Amino acid sequence: MRQIFAMLRLRMRVVNPEQYHITLGELAMGKGEVGEAAEVLPEPMLVFCGLNSALLHQVLEVLRLAQLPPIAMKAVLTDTNLEWDTHKLYEELLKEREAIAAQKAETAPEEAAEEK
Repeated sequence: MRQIFAMLRLRMRVVNPEQYHITLGELAMGKGEVGEAAEVLPEPMLVFCGLNSALLHQVLEVLRLAQLPPIAMKAVLTDTNLEWDTHKLYEELLKEREAIAAQKAETAPEEAAEEK
C-alpha cells in the first residue's frame, strides 16, 4: 500500500495504538502527543484527507486493481469527524456498516418478491 501511495505522490501515515486518542484533525496535521497504547482495533481503517473527488476515486480504483486484502473501513476527513479520535471513528463506521446491512436485508425480500 505504501508503494501505491508513493506512486500516486500521496503521503501515508500509519496511526499506532498509542495515537488512538489523538483527534483525526490533529493526526492529519501530524500533531498530537503519544499516549498510552490502546488495544489494537480488530480491523484496519483508511482515512483520506485533502483529496478531491477525482483523486479519491483514482486511489480507490488503484487499490482495487492492486488486489490487496480489502479494507472495509474507509472514511474521508470531514468537519463532522475532525474532532473524533480513532475509536469514535471506528464505532461510527461500525454503525454505518450495520445500518447498510440492515437496509440490504430489508430490501432483499422485496426484490425477490418483485422478480416473481
